[in-house]
This record gives sequence, structure tokens and C-alpha cells, in this order.
Amino acid sequence: MILTEDAYAAAQALVAARLGLSFPAARRPDLERGLAAALRGAHVRTVEPYLARLAAAPADDPEWRRLAAHLTVGETYFFRDAAAFGALERHVLPELIAGRRARGDRRLRLWSAACATGEEAYTLAILLDRLLPDLADWTVTLLATDLSTRRLEVAGRGRYRAWSLRETPAWARGRYFRPLRTGELELDARLRARVTFAPLNLAADDYPSVLTNTTAMDLILCRNAIMYFTEDAQRATAARLVRALGPDGWLVTSAAEASTDLLAPLVAANLPDVAFYRKMAPRAAALPAPGASAPLPPLAPPAPRSAPPLAVAPARRRAGEGAAPTLVRARALADQGSLDEARRECKAVLARERLSLEAHLLLAAIEQERSELDAALDALRRALYLAPDSAAAHFLLGTLLIRRGERRRGRRAMETVRTLLERVPRDEPLPGSDGLTAGRLLETARAHLAGR
Repeated sequence: MILTEDAYAAAQALVAARLGLSFPAARRPDLERGLAAALRGAHVRTVEPYLARLAAAPADDPEWRRLAAHLTVGETYFFRDAAAFGALERHVLPELIAGRRARGDRRLRLWSAACATGEEAYTLAILLDRLLPDLADWTVTLLATDLSTRRLEVAGRGRYRAWSLRETPAWARGRYFRPLRTGELELDARLRARVTFAPLNLAADDYPSVLTNTTAMDLILCRNAIMYFTEDAQRATAARLVRALGPDGWLVTSAAEASTDLLAPLVAANLPDVAFYRKMAPRAAALPAPGASAPLPPLAPPAPRSAPPLAVAPARRRAGEGAAPTLVRARALADQGSLDEARRECKAVLARERLSLEAHLLLAAIEQERSELDAALDALRRALYLAPDSAAAHFLLGTLLIRRGERRRGRRAMETVRTLLERVPRDEPLPGSDGLTAGRLLETARAHLAGR
């Protein structure tokens, strides 16, 4: 496909605004090829009506995700970049593990952002299995996200061609993979079960969020993704990733994305041949006083948003809206990983405002992260009593039941989320959901239903 100058300018601006992707003149052929493939899949013959359809759809619409799969690089493999995974295995992960053992806190939170078909996330699972002989005694969150739900479906199956294992050490290949009659190699089911895949647009302003488990991360791998973004999208995405890190958390980028200016206030690690950064922030960050109403400022100046703000509209807050200032404080504590303090703050809100749906949902998310699953279930029951049609409550219930091994009941909860949201406008913010839209939560629920 050869775009006219007007069509190229329109497509370039639209893709930059919704996906954060940059297609300057040198990458114009990539944009044209991606659009041609997307048009064939959408059964549209010309680009103008297709662009009009995209312009009218929110960024989390399935058509945007299909286009994104054609516009982004999905090629990856296990143990990609030996220097990076060597540094993780020898330095970063052992230090994180030792620090947690010393504090008696056996929790780790890792995130593979822009995970494509899952090889990077599964490589982390392999390293953890090797480094933690008592892994069963730990609470490990290993989140993997990508814009393309098609790639996430491939990742969830955990089956790969030999080419994806071309850099995999013999010890890992022999221990964690089994050959199939199809010629593929299947990853050990134990490791597949340790990774949670979910759709996420890095250019969208809807993370970090307790609801989607994108807060207080000990380690984030985001490699070969933001290098394709516009300058504004790079700065906004970097600021969100910084906020998603917990105290002393690590961010891993590719060498092409290394930038102390872009990733301030992170500090570059003194490790050879890698681009690792650390959040050397005080453990007790300043928080608003209980009576304050202003939201927490970001850690870096906000860049122009690539999509309309997704904050919950004040008119949509339910009973308990007077508790919001204290919930700001509770959410900030949870985002920092201070879960016990966040729990106390939530309890204080509920002692005063028993009908606060948002407080019950936040408490449920906090209790899940504290591995207090019975307490989380109790909070969700109260939330569902207040709002039986709360998609956010049913979603959290589904993740909780799946974690407890009750996969059938968990799937039913996700099916309820799908039913509740299929007729809701995709860009509608959901009450009690930390600003998430209906479309965003719907896609995440669908990913759970399409998974293992």
C-alpha cells in the first residue's frame, strides 16, 4: 500500500495520539505495510474509511489492538540479551531475594512490559525457579503485558518453535521444555502457571494501578518498546514506569533506550554491558495529610496525554465519596508497597464510611497482595453487596478465585465481567476502578478467559 500524503499525515497523527508510536519518513514503509495488513483483516478496501473507524473508536478497541500487532515488533526469544539475563541472575535477583529474606518478607513483584509472545516473562520464571529452591513458600507476582491480545494468546499456550530457544542454555532447555509431536517445545506447566498475562497499552494513562496489579514492582523489564514512541509518549511512559516501581525497584531497558534524563530520578546501575536503573528513593515518601484533597504529584513533569484522562468522574462516585481524600493516601501507600499502612488507612476510611465501594475494592486488592485471601474475599463480598453489578468487584473476585485454584469459579466471575461490560461504552470510566475504562477491563477479562 502506498499512502497519499494526506492519508500518511492522518494515519501518522492518529497512531501517535492513540498508541504513542512514531512513524517518521524513514519508517513510512512500516506504517504502510502495517495498515495494508490491518485493512485485509478488517475486510476494508480503502484506508480513509478505516482511519475514520479508528478515529471514532477508543484506544482499547479490538481494532486498535489488531492494528498495533501489525505496527509493532513481535519477534523475541528466550534469554534474549545474554548480558542482561546474566546480570539479573548474578546480581539483581539474588540481591532482591536476599533483602527480602533478611526482612522476613517473602514477596517479589516482577513485570515484563511489552512481553510480545511471552518468552521474556517465562525466562524470568525459569531464573526464579533456579534461584529460589523454596519458591513455594514465596508470594511471587510475575505480570506480563502487551498491547496485542493475539500475542498474549500465543504466550498463554507456552508452546514455541525451536527458533525461540536458540539462545536458551542447555540446562534450561533440558529441564523446562518437552518436545511435542507438532515439532514445538512446550514449557513446564508449573512455570506457565506462575505468569499472568494481561493486555496493556504502555502509551495509555491508566497505570500504575492497584486494580491491574501494576504498582510497587521490584523489577520491570521494558525493552525495545518505547524506542518506537514519539518523544512525548516516551516521557509520559517513562514517568509512569518510574511510578510503578517500589522502593529500590529496578527498571531494565535496552541499550538503545538508555537515558538518565528520560528515566530521572532513577539511578543508572554500575553493571557492565546493560542498561539497568534503580529507584533509590526514600522508603517513606511524602504523602498528603489526611484532610488534603490534592492528588499526589507525579515523580516527573507530566507530558501531554495520548488519550483523554481516565479519572473516575466525580458524578459517578457512590456512597462514601467523602472518604476520597483518605483513599488518595491509602492508594499512594499501596502504590509504594506499604501494604500494612495502606490497609490501616482503608480500614479507617471504612470505619467512617461503610458504604464506600472504592474503599472495599482497594482493601480487597491490598489483602490479595498481602496474601490474605480470606480477608480479600470478605472485602469483595461487601463490595458486591453494595454494588452487585460492579464489574471491578467481579474482576477482582475472578483473579482471587483463580489464585486460590478455583479456576472454574474464577472463569465464571470473568464471564460475568464480560457480560456486564459488553454493552457499556468502551471509554466509560468504571466506578471504584481507579480510573480504568470499561474497554480496558473487558479486554483484560477476555485475556483471562482465553488463557490457560
